[in-house]
Amino acid sequence: MASKAGSPEHRWSSVVGRAAWGLSTAAFVIAGVGIAYATVREVDRLTRINTPKPPEVAHDVIVRNAKDQQGRRASFRVLLFTDEFRWRMSSYESLESNVEEPAFTSEMKAVLDRAREIIVVGASSEEIVPGLSLQDGRKREEARAAKRAERIATWVRRAISTPIPIRKLNVGHHTPTNEANDTSDQRRVVIILVLEREEGTNVDEALRAAMALESINAPIFEALLTRYSLSAFKTFTWVE
Repeated sequence: MASKAGSPEHRWSSVVGRAAWGLSTAAFVIAGVGIAYATVREVDRLTRINTPKPPEVAHDVIVRNAKDQQGRRASFRVLLFTDEFRWRMSSYESLESNVEEPAFTSEMKAVLDRAREIIVVGASSEEIVPGLSLQDGRKREEARAAKRAERIATWVRRAISTPIPIRKLNVGHHTPTNEANDTSDQRRVVIILVLEREEGTNVDEALRAAMALESINAPIFEALLTRYSLSAFKTFTWVE
């Protein structure tokens, strides 16, 4: 015999039906929010990786999923600046005086703003002050490389529109070659962007792994790892 519309069985059925409908609606909404969030994150990730190369940059290398010693991953984008910016940002005059700082293009600012972290590299050429021993001259040049990293970090900090952590890497004094007449190439301006990293990733270890992986395709990595006085150690030297 069918239940009447006002019977307890009918009312219970209606309550259960409304609850089931509410739960299914809520699940659909939650799933939709999750998909939307994942989509936004994926778009943001792809934008960080695929932002076009700025005009200031001569070579642009992306290294994905480099691992630290615990297997945690990080992805990096390494920007090697053009000769013009290399000279303007690494010359002695730019470091030691209050000359006008380089003006980054809007394209460059957009790339910087997309980074999780920014690493600026300070390097010094093989030249030392005449009359100093190699040890004393190298110590002086390592201090100059640190100052170069500080100055570039200041310029980058003024260019970004959002607060992004900036690390200052001092690779030190270039190993003497006894060949180069023009050593400006040994002071190449390099800015490294941390695009992504897993929680707890040792950036120092992951960056070394990234450079080692791509050293054949990007000679600047091999140089930074092997031809400077402070990069020969097991860990990098960071300017505080």
